[in-house]
Amino acid sequence: MKYYKQLIVLCLSLLFLGACSSNSVKYTVMTYNIRHGLGMDRVLDLERTARVIRAVDPDILILNEMDHGTARSFGVLQADSLGLELNMHSVFGRSIDYDGGQYGNALLTKYPLIKFEVIDLSVDSLREGRSVFLAHLDLGSDTLIVMGTHLGLAPEEQQHQVARILQVIPDSPRLILTGDFNFEPDSDPYTRINEHLTDGILKIKANPEKTYPADKPARRIDYIFVGEDIKPVSSQAIQAIDLSTASDHYPQVLEFMIR
Repeated sequence: MKYYKQLIVLCLSLLFLGACSSNSVKYTVMTYNIRHGLGMDRVLDLERTARVIRAVDPDILILNEMDHGTARSFGVLQADSLGLELNMHSVFGRSIDYDGGQYGNALLTKYPLIKFEVIDLSVDSLREGRSVFLAHLDLGSDTLIVMGTHLGLAPEEQQHQVARILQVIPDSPRLILTGDFNFEPDSDPYTRINEHLTDGILKIKANPEKTYPADKPARRIDYIFVGEDIKPVSSQAIQAIDLSTASDHYPQVLEFMIR
């Protein structure tokens, strides 16, 4: 009888450890405004962009200022091109028509895409059109919601766009909202988002790095906001020789677990 009790305890322990290990998977999310591959040296080089991304090897990648068939980028569908280069699923989210093609944000991921939609955030016809995409990813045992955006430059524009995002944001604790927000941490739009989500990098770093401009970073305007079930683990330093020249922004990287 004692033997059977010990066996039951052992089996339960193994099941518990198995459950713990399945919940301890780490993922890496990266957000990067690539300025359509145009570097600080004014050279258009998407392969250089890919080298910076490859140095991180993210599981989930959100990209801003992406060209999709524009003349200035020689008709390249940049999200698809980077997806092939990095062996990731890719999808483009239009913000505006531009230069014979389109311009907006993109999502690249190592995981299957369940759902993808683009929500218009444009304020009026006198300002550049903006958008946010909303994606559901199949992580196997979990579904993760990822939202990526690039907000306008004017504070009143950002107020409107943040209000719209908070209207459409799904009621889920397993959510990441990221991108180039063009506001700093002492702004009202930043505070409003933090009433619903958490600044993931600030959670693990008391003084997160500035992200713009890449040659002399002076402002922090790129963020990774996370829901309650997203547990930030680390924010790695990026080791890439092209980091300060590939774009006018530094990327942001967050390693996380799902509770």
